[in-house]
Amino acid sequence: MHTLAGAFALDAVNDVERAEFARHLEQCESCTQEVAELRATAARLGAAMAEEPPPEFKDRVLAAMHATRQLPPRTRPGSPERSRRSARAPRWAVVVSAAAAVVGLAAGGVFGGIALTQQQELQSAQSRLDQAKQRFEPVAALLAAPDAKTGHGEAPSGGGVTVVSSRTLNRVMVMDAGLPAQAGGKVYEAWLITGSAAPRSAGVIQATEDGSLVVADGVGDADKVAVSLEQAGGSPTGSPTDVLMSMPMPA
Repeated sequence: MHTLAGAFALDAVNDVERAEFARHLEQCESCTQEVAELRATAARLGAAMAEEPPPEFKDRVLAAMHATRQLPPRTRPGSPERSRRSARAPRWAVVVSAAAAVVGLAAGGVFGGIALTQQQELQSAQSRLDQAKQRFEPVAALLAAPDAKTGHGEAPSGGGVTVVSSRTLNRVMVMDAGLPAQAGGKVYEAWLITGSAAPRSAGVIQATEDGSLVVADGVGDADKVAVSLEQAGGSPTGSPTDVLMSMPMPA
């Protein structure tokens, strides 16, 4: 049952598994904590992708409401009329629904409730969904991994990072959790540390108000995660310049 924690946190289980795992949570403190941490991480990812709608969006929706024909009365499930209406579902609705299901929480804040009525808007939205899918598929796989572990670290200068790792996927995510934005183009860089070996860069984190993250493969036997302050583009030497914090790799 422990391996369902990630899938349960993302609501990627069926009704039977959901009921069984809910009973399991009543007796397992470690899984309860793991689910809470994974849900918090997923919520941060959703917030990082959220966008304010354009000012004219309300007027466009109201105009579309006045010009859109109401749906016919509901019919009994399985009736011929219901089947015909289902068959006429516009292709864009199927495409957008399927893509949104893949990226889930990450893209939900961007496209929730948007009615696409023109081909140009459809193409633009599809392009953004493809980009979100490409960016967040590794994250979704990581969060749903049976052995996904989550940890949080605080930086003395303020803020910190959230780390999610999976040994089976050999993957780690380091996400900004309130690190202060730096002037002069400076960035944060995440590092994987294994014993006394030289740190290995996991990628650059550009701290913004909406947060940022980096996903890296090749966790190996790394036992620590560190964050350093670097010039734009990352460390010029391949080693941490100004280490701000370090924390144990979630296990």
